[in-house]
Amino acid sequence: MPAVLAQIAIILGLILVALVAGNNLSVCVGSVIGSRVMKRRSGILLTIVAYMVGLVVQGGFLGHTVSLLLSQGNPLALDVALAIAIGVFVIAEVARVPQSLTVTLTAILVGVDVAVSGVAKLGFVDTIVAFWITMPLLSFVFVAVVMRWASTRLPKNNIWGNVKVMKLALIATSFFVAFTLGGNTIGLIARMMPASGISFMGIDATFIGIVAAIVVGCVLFSQGPLNRIGNEIIPMRYLNAVGAMFISAFLVEIATLVGVPLSNTDAFVASVYGAGVSYRRRLIRRRPFFTIVGLRILAGICGFIAGFVAIYAIAVL
Repeated sequence: MPAVLAQIAIILGLILVALVAGNNLSVCVGSVIGSRVMKRRSGILLTIVAYMVGLVVQGGFLGHTVSLLLSQGNPLALDVALAIAIGVFVIAEVARVPQSLTVTLTAILVGVDVAVSGVAKLGFVDTIVAFWITMPLLSFVFVAVVMRWASTRLPKNNIWGNVKVMKLALIATSFFVAFTLGGNTIGLIARMMPASGISFMGIDATFIGIVAAIVVGCVLFSQGPLNRIGNEIIPMRYLNAVGAMFISAFLVEIATLVGVPLSNTDAFVASVYGAGVSYRRRLIRRRPFFTIVGLRILAGICGFIAGFVAIYAIAVL
């Protein structure tokens, strides 16, 4: 029975990886594709490579989180957590509701862990919540300050030269954003998945499946509007796009290095608003911001309840 549950966990994990890879492509390369710096195919290829590099280099950093929240080693609990995460993801996509899989999945894991062990690891959970609050705030403040300072220091006598530099910087930053997502969110899912026990040329089949899921997700599940976040909140210039993406990705990188799951989307949205503040004469739409914040809080609460109730119901039945 545990072997069957492990196989189910691998399948569910691969589905989740594909959904996450495709859904987050807009955050990684939406700016370079929307501004026509890169073609769609090139942007997708860039994202796939960056995802894989991030997963290989930093995918293991989230192992501490998984080991704590799945400390009981219950294969059924793992399957339940992955299944609920997929269900929430699909429902949110169909309803076109902004979501963060990182927040939802982590909350589900906490709920599952409490139901299985009967103990809430408050010290660790408090650390995660603190990162979820402080990092987007820091992203907002840093981008607002840095972009306003940079806009006054950038030479204005070489416009075309500046544009070329900004385009190259935008491509490099897009790679960095995808790299951090590969190490953080995709790395978190990968660490949850058990090894298959089957290897090809010394590489476990689970990892090969993850690579295939990344490719499938980026190619098939990235058909949504790539510029939705930037365009619905505030259209950005090259400088502001580079600053917003780099600073948000840098903060996610810090979270990855200390083993804390952090939403790339949340950090980026906060950066976009920070970039909007750096404009002296520009109105910023506040409604999308408050909608996203409210949905993140709701997702965390619902994820915890869903994970806890599902395990409790299975135990009763």
